[in-house]
Amino acid sequence: MIIRKYTKSSSFYLGTKAGFFERNESNLKESLKENELYSKQPKREMCKICSSRLPGDEDFQSHNVSYVFCTDCGHLNGVFEDTIEFVDKIYMEDSGAEYAKNYLDEDFLNRVSDIYAPKVDFLLSVVPDGNCEILDVGCGAGHFVLASLMAKQQASGIDVSDVMVNFGNQQILSHQGCAPLQKVKEDGFFEEVTKTGADVVSAIGVIEHLRQPHKLFEAFKESKAKYLYYSVPMFSLSVVCENVFKNVFPRQLSGGHTHLFTEKSISRMHELIGVRPVGEWRFGTDFMDLYRHLNIYLRANNVSQKMLDYFHAGFATKIDDLQAALDKNHFCSEIHVVAVKD
Repeated sequence: MIIRKYTKSSSFYLGTKAGFFERNESNLKESLKENELYSKQPKREMCKICSSRLPGDEDFQSHNVSYVFCTDCGHLNGVFEDTIEFVDKIYMEDSGAEYAKNYLDEDFLNRVSDIYAPKVDFLLSVVPDGNCEILDVGCGAGHFVLASLMAKQQASGIDVSDVMVNFGNQQILSHQGCAPLQKVKEDGFFEEVTKTGADVVSAIGVIEHLRQPHKLFEAFKESKAKYLYYSVPMFSLSVVCENVFKNVFPRQLSGGHTHLFTEKSISRMHELIGVRPVGEWRFGTDFMDLYRHLNIYLRANNVSQKMLDYFHAGFATKIDDLQAALDKNHFCSEIHVVAVKD
């Protein structure tokens, strides 16, 4: 039996992502710059997930990059390879400092309690006895690790970014008296998964950023871990909005998000890893993204504040209700899955 959960409040989005409204122009410029670099890489021939040969015809373009659905597993692929050059530029410039600025803030504890504690709660609601040891891969600054420790779980994390790991260890040390994050090189990343003694390997917002996700799949299969807990971005209404509103910063297909999952490609990934889902939590920011796109376009059209207020009252106050319909229809921007080895 699969435990299914739907929807979460959009209030966290307004608190942590307010800059998407305020800094649209600069964010858009940066995104187009990253897409330009991505477009200079060699063409992708094989699907990122199932390795089937991709069809030659593109399905759509978004912000100067073409995308194609795999005819075998349904995965949405950017048509270029995410090469070492591209990945290093996105994530590792200045030892990861440039990428890290999106996640390092003074509100560390609030981010842990508002965003990551519910993720831990969901995991513990699925795992028998609600008790486990966790290895968090791509842990970043350790928000999920700290949330796990605060929930009385054993937890440690690995990441390739010096900046993130150092910052995270400082934060966790001050709250829990330990420094459970470890900096590893890319090759060592997968080796740590293979040799872990943890019950759970978590990869929250990580798989979509991996240059070679199959290495993680194989490492998990070889490990003693029983559960894989992950979240990934999905093809959803947000992508449709980004395709229509060209002058708004894209958050679903942008930067390191060169590919997106579909229900079908998630099923194929489970087959490749040798797991079956026992818990699924679907929620998204699709209607918040639609609100953001429309709001930015209205402001560009110099509408009055009164019109914006009417729009907010009639639309923004019902975003959670609207989003719930998409979540339950499995057409939302994100999914969390707890999967167990067969």
